[in-house]
Amino acid sequence: MEPVTARMPIPQAEAPRRRRGRGWIALVVVLIVVIALAVAAEFAARAVVRDQVRERIVNELALPADHPVDVGLEGIVLLQLAAGTLDAVRVSSDDVPVGDMAVDADVELTRVPVRDGAAAGPGTGQLRLDPATVEQLLAQSPLPQVLAGASVALAEPEVVLSNEFTVLGSQVPVELAVTPGAADGGLALTPTRATLGDAELSLDQLAAVIGISPEPTTVCIADRMPAGIALTDVSVVGEQLVAEASIAEGTLSDPALQQLGSCG
Repeated sequence: MEPVTARMPIPQAEAPRRRRGRGWIALVVVLIVVIALAVAAEFAARAVVRDQVRERIVNELALPADHPVDVGLEGIVLLQLAAGTLDAVRVSSDDVPVGDMAVDADVELTRVPVRDGAAAGPGTGQLRLDPATVEQLLAQSPLPQVLAGASVALAEPEVVLSNEFTVLGSQVPVELAVTPGAADGGLALTPTRATLGDAELSLDQLAAVIGISPEPTTVCIADRMPAGIALTDVSVVGEQLVAEASIAEGTLSDPALQQLGSCG
């Protein structure tokens, strides 16, 4: 009797599965390469735009070539370049010239065109002044006589002005604390407290004793900024005077908005 042999079934689907697996791997590799190229192109575009913005700012403000200027961009730059407009550009720098003063500044402009000649904006700006710069600003502004040449200290939320006042031929130290703010595009200083020598003065006594009204004193700064920039708020934060400003659409391209304002 001959032995019975069993035939084992041979699977036929293994090779096609390997081919399909290799196909998926190849597709994933291609996608990874495409994404890597897109990311590299985006990084390159951001670097070029940042460099161009920085170079323009340095040239416009006549800053030293190595002056630190930080430029930030939002969103996907390649798509914005294709559309011809950058969604938002943020610029930060210290010791930026404003008139004859130097301040730390943060600026953000929206809808910035890639091509010259088109209007950009609107935007916002923040200027930060140290006590010495505030003192310089006030020294160049018309103020009541007792405040002329006063030294300045910043103690949140007040600006403290110190000077001397003549009483019966003697010099008596006077200190006036004011709260800063914005009014009609200028810097408003509202008295909050005062001392004459060791005596505290009420707000009602300010005018009678040292000739200062308890009403806000406004310092015009429009002649130190382009006409397209308007002061919106001022406060003391820590040991800095922080001024917030609005930037009108077209300030970068309209010569009239770039001219310094005036104090009427």
